[in-house]
Amino acid sequence: MRAERKEREFNFRRAAILEQAEKIFSAKGYYNVTMAEIAEASGFAIGSLYQFFESKEDLYSSMILEKIDLMSAAIRQEVNAAKDVTGKIEALIAAQLQFVEKNADFFRIFLRGQSDALSETMTALNQKIIDGYFDNVMFIENILKAGIKCGVLRKVPTRDAASALFHLTRSVTIEWLLKPTKDSIVSKKDFIVDIFFNGVKNYDQ
Repeated sequence: MRAERKEREFNFRRAAILEQAEKIFSAKGYYNVTMAEIAEASGFAIGSLYQFFESKEDLYSSMILEKIDLMSAAIRQEVNAAKDVTGKIEALIAAQLQFVEKNADFFRIFLRGQSDALSETMTALNQKIIDGYFDNVMFIENILKAGIKCGVLRKVPTRDAASALFHLTRSVTIEWLLKPTKDSIVSKKDFIVDIFFNGVKNYDQ
């Protein structure tokens, strides 16, 4: 019981540090943030901070990768709950947009952090992000393959179509993050679904 209590306390404090770090990295970017700054915002002595994370790189990497894992789990839960292919695609888009809206600070970090992740010291993080991208595209591709197999979708190159859907959603996300608005990003779901399924050509003309 004591060990479990200590583990819960450790995880609670670690989560609090990551929450504060996310806000600071979002506001200032990776290179302009110090561990002392994160420690002060989290209410810890800087020495205590190193009990949870070996370095700023370790903290930053953990924050990015753990949030990506949470997003992936949330999306897959919604997709798996949908009954048919069309529902799964709609759930995929809606879940991703909802996660972005609830974690806007994180995704602003992700936008700002692209160049940081490409630095030599962040090579491992960059590779994991790339691997995660291809894993997500493969997940979407499998949905599309199922749609083709059951006749709901026409035969198209599934990898290309999966990438197109991923980047369509991503472009809407970037626009929303760069141009703050009171409108919910989730309101863009129907637009993405319509463009993906129907395109922009007017077939009535």
